[in-house]
Amino acid sequence: MRTIFNILLLTVVSFIAGAAVTWFCLVEYPKISGAAKTVADHETWLPPRIPGTVLEPDPYADTPAADAPEKILSPSADEAGEIIDLLRTQFIDAAALISQQLSPETLNGLFAKNGDKAKLSVSAVMTPDPQVKTILQTLPPNLAYWRPADFSQKELDNFLRQWDTLTAGDLHGLIIDLRNFRDGNDLQGAAMLAGLLVPSQDVLFTVEGLNFPQQVFRAQHQPLGLKQDFPLAVLVNQATRGAAEALAFTLKQKGTALIIGKKTAGEGGLFTETKLNSGRYLRLATARITGADGTDLLGTPLTPDISVNVSAQSDDEAWQGAYHYGIASVTAVSLPDRAALKEREDLDLPLDNPPPSVQAPHDLILSAAADVLAGITLNRGGR
Repeated sequence: MRTIFNILLLTVVSFIAGAAVTWFCLVEYPKISGAAKTVADHETWLPPRIPGTVLEPDPYADTPAADAPEKILSPSADEAGEIIDLLRTQFIDAAALISQQLSPETLNGLFAKNGDKAKLSVSAVMTPDPQVKTILQTLPPNLAYWRPADFSQKELDNFLRQWDTLTAGDLHGLIIDLRNFRDGNDLQGAAMLAGLLVPSQDVLFTVEGLNFPQQVFRAQHQPLGLKQDFPLAVLVNQATRGAAEALAFTLKQKGTALIIGKKTAGEGGLFTETKLNSGRYLRLATARITGADGTDLLGTPLTPDISVNVSAQSDDEAWQGAYHYGIASVTAVSLPDRAALKEREDLDLPLDNPPPSVQAPHDLILSAAADVLAGITLNRGGR
């Protein structure tokens, strides 16, 4: 009797164990695998790890929100006639349109095909914003920061007047901020600014278009007299366009500049911007910019050397916040005390970070640039 009982007990235990294994394989394991894959997929959202510097991903920070894809506006039937006239008289590829039947029905396909050369917007994009002011000062540790409002001679003269003051100490690098740069057609100004930083007589870029004969821009002189390995960072984002893209590309190709931030607009050319009767704006490429190495900058967004994964909204808030809080306030990123967080984790306590003492938005792109240049200085032994 006891033997029969043991056999029955063994059978029941085996059945329960088998059912548990089957349930884990069919139900729980797929959940665990899916969770692991989700974490792996989201690792690319973290801020970049930059070798040789103190900037690294904060595992306790909130994951930045991904940017919403750019909304592509389509021409309406009421706008068609006006747009067709502008395409035939101003568009860089107007000659190729002669044999095409342009109509309200075919415009959508044309805009989709020429995405970076023909764009509609609800507001002006290229008109300089009068509220944008120049910022030129030093940041710790001994870094010069320059946010030019434009590329005018007045702007360059002001920079040159203050350069001696900026370099009175042991200057460790220069950051040029070209984010949200709207004066995209000032190629002469871009060439003048590049001339401050690259060898004299070097070819910078070439411009050629429908009503714009080929013109080669060269560096005229280099009054700053910088060493060839002087640390230089150029900040860019999705609103860096035209002449600003040409300048960023040139400083990287001809100098030692690192491009830091987000991909640019891909509008490396001359553009016209016309307000339509509908109230919307039509932006058309009229000439293309070509780098000294032959790279076509029209329709080719610049990819940063160091990409900083921050949402467009957060980037804009920090960029605007510099006027209200001061550039030093938005640059300072208060990293958590790792030792204290580790202790709280060991004691199974909440890992919530304390609120920052200053409510200024953090400019992660500028902070990354400052950290990179500081790291370069440290790697060179503080020179």
